[in-house]
Amino acid sequence: MSLKPPPLQWLPAFEAAARLLSFRRAAEELHITTSAVSQQVRQLEAYLAQALFLRQNRTVRLTETGRAYAALASQVLQSYRQGHERLMQRAARPALRITMTPLVAHELVLPALADFQSHQPDIDLHIESSMEVADFASLSVDAAIRYGSGVWPGLESLPLSRCSASLVAAPSLLARQPIQQLSDLAAHTLIHQRADRSDWASAAAELGLNEVPSKGDLMLDSNLAALRAAEQGLGIAIGVWPLVQPWLDVGRLVAILPPRPLSTGDHLVFRRDDPRREYLLTVYDWLKGRFDQLAPSEGALSSSPPPPPPENAQV
Repeated sequence: MSLKPPPLQWLPAFEAAARLLSFRRAAEELHITTSAVSQQVRQLEAYLAQALFLRQNRTVRLTETGRAYAALASQVLQSYRQGHERLMQRAARPALRITMTPLVAHELVLPALADFQSHQPDIDLHIESSMEVADFASLSVDAAIRYGSGVWPGLESLPLSRCSASLVAAPSLLARQPIQQLSDLAAHTLIHQRADRSDWASAAAELGLNEVPSKGDLMLDSNLAALRAAEQGLGIAIGVWPLVQPWLDVGRLVAILPPRPLSTGDHLVFRRDDPRREYLLTVYDWLKGRFDQLAPSEGALSSSPPPPPPENAQV
């Protein structure tokens, strides 16, 4: 008799025969032949050097050793089946890779991710923050939070929020260098959220300005970095509602002009034919609720334009 456990492949036949007290019924349950069950039981008995069954005519019953080993076999196989089921359930659980800007990720999604996980434990969210436009053609991303018109060919787009924009700065900066009129921006640095100047050109157009004067430019790589630089008093940044609202609520930044509604907004986008659309809609509902919590008052989103600058403004 060896102290080493016998091969596991013998246990199912023995466990079924011990539970059913029938080699024939065990064979039917396992979809093998009766002789295969009998052979595996005999191999187990030979390995253990112990009789597990008393065979009497066409009936069998367990020996004392057989009853003890049947309990052990049942425990082992039950643990195996339960572990296998948990593993398969975990493998079948959808893992959705979602890309978004650093500002959305760090200020909106990540602080509430534990809440999502507690309410939706069957969905794994893999968050990626980037200012790059997600490439759905590469199949490396499942969804993206995009800022734009809401129309992207080949993609389904669900609106998350209306957006508005204004210029924002730290209260300490404005205390040192007040902006009484738009021409006063000539004494300030413009903070860019991308490594080019298109963000301020777009802002000027959206705000109804020809151009924005400045004393210089600070080029950064993300919208989050731009707002943090503005918070440090390094210049004037472009604030987009609703994501900038918490910064204003606690006084980290102040708006220089009333926010002006934009023709663009935030959307969740994904492939039209994605087989996991049901899960993506669950994620959308959660994200929409997060954006709704940041929505500014109706007054802040009024469709009326901001007050015109003073007559001597040079913008």
